[in-house]
Amino acid sequence: MKKLILLILFIFTTSNLFAKDLATWGVTGTKCQNAIDFTKRFGSSGTVAFSSAIQGFLTGYNTRVMMDNIRGKSSVRARVINRLSNTEVTNLILSQCKVKPNDSVYIVLIKYYNTLPYAKY
Repeated sequence: MKKLILLILFIFTTSNLFAKDLATWGVTGTKCQNAIDFTKRFGSSGTVAFSSAIQGFLTGYNTRVMMDNIRGKSSVRARVINRLSNTEVTNLILSQCKVKPNDSVYIVLIKYYNTLPYAKY
């Protein structure tokens, strides 16, 4: 029951009911301070949800980069996104967010993504 309530709250708090034009949805589309507050409010369940959002964002972003590269639309290659564990990436992003709480989470994620080594394919 607790997980169901958490899921409902997660959907409600990250929906676009009170937001205008979003570059990305969910907790990765919020400001860093909102993500920090979210993980504090929901504890380990919030951290797992945030970690899943990070994993989804990085996978989607990387897939788009790879597809553009394969189609010849871009010379930019995909990155190795599993260099660190989900826990390590989540902690890293949260620590970066604490430094600049007014940054958008997706901007922090893109900066992290750009530090990763290129994938071979």
